[in-house]
Formats: sequence, C-alpha cells, structure tokens
Amino acid sequence: MPPAQLPTPAVDRRIGLLMLPLRLFLGATFLYAGVVKLLDPTFLDPSSPTSIVAQLQGFERASPLAPLIGLIGVPFAVPIGLAMALAEIAIGVGALAGIAARLVAVGGFGVSILFWLTASWSTTPYFYGPDLPYAAGWLTLALVGDGGILVLRDRLARWARLVGRPPSEARRRPYRPPTPPPVAATMDPGLRTRRWLLETGVLAAAAVFIGGVGTVLRRHADQLADGLGLGADTQPTPMPTAATPTQTDVPTKPGPTPAATPGQGSALASISDLKAAGSVEFVDPFTGDPGVLIRGADGKIVAFDAVCTHAGCTVQYVESYGALVCPCHGAAFDARDGRVLAGPTRTPLTKLPIHVDAQTGAISVTA
Repeated sequence: MPPAQLPTPAVDRRIGLLMLPLRLFLGATFLYAGVVKLLDPTFLDPSSPTSIVAQLQGFERASPLAPLIGLIGVPFAVPIGLAMALAEIAIGVGALAGIAARLVAVGGFGVSILFWLTASWSTTPYFYGPDLPYAAGWLTLALVGDGGILVLRDRLARWARLVGRPPSEARRRPYRPPTPPPVAATMDPGLRTRRWLLETGVLAAAAVFIGGVGTVLRRHADQLADGLGLGADTQPTPMPTAATPTQTDVPTKPGPTPAATPGQGSALASISDLKAAGSVEFVDPFTGDPGVLIRGADGKIVAFDAVCTHAGCTVQYVESYGALVCPCHGAAFDARDGRVLAGPTRTPLTKLPIHVDAQTGAISVTA
C-alpha cells in the first residue's frame, strides 16, 4: 500500500519576489551580527567592559527577564553568547539560502523578541528600539514563506529522495517530472522528515563552519597584532578591564569613616583613591543605581549615574578616550559633563551632586 500523501498547496511566485528583499536584508543582517560577535575579541572575554557578561549585567537591572538573567544568563554568559552568535549565523544562512525558511523565520522572531525584552526594553519611545521592527519582519516571513524564489531546499529535497530509495534505485538518475503540478503537490511524510533533518543539519554545519572560521581569523589577527607590538599592553587607546580598581579594590587611609550628615550618603571614596585609580565605581545610596566618580586631568572631581540613557546598560569609564562608553550599543558620553558624544541616544548622563570633605578628603553623594 503506498504511503499516505499530504497535499501541499501551490505557491504564487510573485509572493517570493515580494518577500525576497526582506529575506535578503534580515538574513544578511543576522549573518553579519553573528560573525561580528565571534570576530570581536572582547565579546566572549568576561574581563572586558564590552563583553556579553557586562551586557547581561546591564540587562539584569532593567529587563522584565531580570530574574531569569540573574539565574541563568550571567552565570553562563560566555556559552550563551557563543550559542547566540551561532544561532544568528544559522538563521542568517537559512534566510539567504532558502533553507528551512519558516523554521529560521520563527527563530529570528524569537531572537528579536528576546533582544527587545533585554537590550531595547528601556528604550523610549518604543519605536526608537530596533528589535521590534526585526521581529515584525521575521513574523511576516514566517507567516508568508519565501515563495520558492532563490532557494536551495528543492535540491535538498532531491537528495532526501535519494536517501529514502533502495540502493539499486539510488544509483539511477532520479525521475524529474517535466513540470511541477499546477495546483498542488504531494509529499511522502517520510520524505518530509528526511528533508527537514537534512535542512537543519546543513544549517547547523554551516553555522559551526562559519563560526570556526571567524574564531580562527580572530586568533590569527590577535597573534599578528602581538607580533607587531600592537597587543593590549601597547595599544595607544586601551579599553579598561573589569580589574579597574573600585572602592573595595583600592586601599583607603586608616581611620574612622566620616559620619553621614542629613541629605548626604556615606563616604564612597577619597581623593587619594581617585589619584591612584582615576575613577571609582559605586552604588548610589539614594537610588541604588550604579555610579562612577571621575577625577579629570584638571583635578576636577565629578560623579555620574552610570545607567546609559539609551537602553539601561552600565557605562564604563575609558580614561584614554576621556569618555564613558556603553558596552551594549556604543553610546559615548563626555566624562566632564555627561553630554552625548556618540551613539543612539540624545540624553546626557545624569550628573550627581557630591560633597568633598576638606579635612579627610572623603567623597560622598548628596541628595
């Protein structure tokens, strides 16, 4: 008895032409995003202020997924970052090549929604955030399909037919009907399963291959930079690391801590700390937000709320740039007054009022 046949409705190829620009844009963007993550030497480096670890720590403060990020995201940030990069590569390849189109579209939709709930959640108004439009594009592609234009799945389907045929028949040239059925086509359920497994296997192999090539290129670039004397120790504009001294890292002068006065928080650091470190990170005792104390080249001491005004990540002070840089989307703020230097925000950082004790040199935030 022949296997049960499942009808597949015919697809209007004009739909494929209409969806092609969206497919190419979304696919190329996700492929690029995944490759860039693997080429960036700081993305998977937990000590870097621009790493996936720093990004997730920033998301934990503002995202509605904060409990999940704190429980799973931050402890497993590096493998999650690697998995995200490979997933973006697989989704991008699938969209560009027309392999498992609806599956990769659903995956792209899920990734975009995840980014919206983390990286873009604090963006206001919401239409400034980039992730919801990507989610809408992927959802459209998932609902409509690719229309069969410039796809490789037909070739994979022929390979899947060969896999299911007896060895004696597999050596023969597979039969190809002169024209496709005008209204409907049929597909063996077993063939459908084999084709799905083959498509997902091809996407997984492509993601691993491209990811491996990107990792090798990054390592060779790092070795070349070290050989030319451009390593991290000799770069003219090095980025800070997580080892930047904080209040607990820098020894303070012995003696009793000055008592807080009404409207004034406890001492966060001393002038000697800033002379040694250049900046000190702290937690604002009034708001609970992360903050940063900075001593400029002119000796002036300023304090800022370190919450980026774009998406709520924690900015890091880069002394060589004289700027506070956001690890999530690249926003940069002047370390003297908090004004925006670059990035996707127009709102400056909040400058915090501070009090410097003339006798002890203790620095505290005032209300």
